[in-house]
Amino acid sequence: MPRLTKPPGMPREVEVAIELIGNRARAEVLRALALHGTLTIAELSDLLGATRPAVQGHLRALEGEGLVVADVPPERRQGRRVQWRADRQAVERVGAAFGDYIAGR
Repeated sequence: MPRLTKPPGMPREVEVAIELIGNRARAEVLRALALHGTLTIAELSDLLGATRPAVQGHLRALEGEGLVVADVPPERRQGRRVQWRADRQAVERVGAAFGDYIAGR
């Protein structure tokens, strides 16, 4: 893999910021959750004008890195109304790490 594609020593939080938050759709999902507190997939879908499967995919990716939290564990979600929220501390930590990295701190 070329050095520029995966620079050595890049902190994990910076990689998360680039891969997940750098995606416009995921950034909008996080912003919607930050502004509204908790939302379901259906509510996010309506609010963002996106399909439910697309929103669900973004939530899963964000959940995998701890940036969003659901009120129902993954193994119990089938057929349930799940409320999602942004983990503000995790989002702020990733954002700060990205800003520090880009600024050379």
